[in-house]
Amino acid sequence: MSRLLPLCSKALTMAAAGAAKRTLSTTASATVPRRVLGNHSAAWSQWPARAARTNMWGVQQVRTMFIQTDTTPNQDSLKFIPGVPVMQEAGSTAEFLDARNAMSSPLAKKLFQIDGVRGVFFGPDFLTITKDQDAIWQLMKPDVYSAIMDFFASGQPIILKNADGSNAEAAQSNDTMILEDDSETVQMIKELLDTRIRPSIQDDGGDIEYRGFEEGIVKLKLKGACRTCDSSTVTLKNGIENMLMHYVPEVTSVEQVFDAEEEVAQLEFEKLERRLMNQ
Repeated sequence: MSRLLPLCSKALTMAAAGAAKRTLSTTASATVPRRVLGNHSAAWSQWPARAARTNMWGVQQVRTMFIQTDTTPNQDSLKFIPGVPVMQEAGSTAEFLDARNAMSSPLAKKLFQIDGVRGVFFGPDFLTITKDQDAIWQLMKPDVYSAIMDFFASGQPIILKNADGSNAEAAQSNDTMILEDDSETVQMIKELLDTRIRPSIQDDGGDIEYRGFEEGIVKLKLKGACRTCDSSTVTLKNGIENMLMHYVPEVTSVEQVFDAEEEVAQLEFEKLERRLMNQ
């Protein structure tokens, strides 16, 4: 988009041309995108002071990003769709549950600096942000939009490389990769998870991670919006479990698994819930 404004003099025109050249790299974030919220569209314009002063005296090229938002079954999680690929490797995802483990991602690190952000999940072409229960989306959204736009304008990788040169996101997409030593049952489970179940879960702003199959029990980890959703148990039992049992007779149940830190947090939450109920 180009914006042409009247100039005061030829000298000012030449001075502005030099200023515009110096600030061109910063103007990718000068326009806040059109956002689609449910069935309503709203155009937002926010200009940094330096870019605004430059545009007063010259012609400035501005890139615009259109970010859509979509609700999820979890009222504390919101799905942001920037219209460009998020994870560089096809099918890969990444989840960050606190600012400490977000250090490997410039975008996740920046999002955790926003008050109220409790979790960040990157999907193939979307981001899911989970907030604290008492945080207000209307107050958080402008900062979230700004952080997303600034990141994609910067050209940085969304996940930094490890010390050995490998990309941390590569490990995220291997959970349903069919291996040579997988039994026929495990292969069928992985194929169903990857082709039938995962797309539906990602539509809701989350994902699943295959953690194993033992004695008829499929172990899965819920991620993104689904991880803390009130209906996560229903998703596992009525959705995933029923489908796997229908197509794979060897499956008898599906269980959700947690990482060590998540298990501690879950136990503390259950203790708090019991105390509140007994008051």
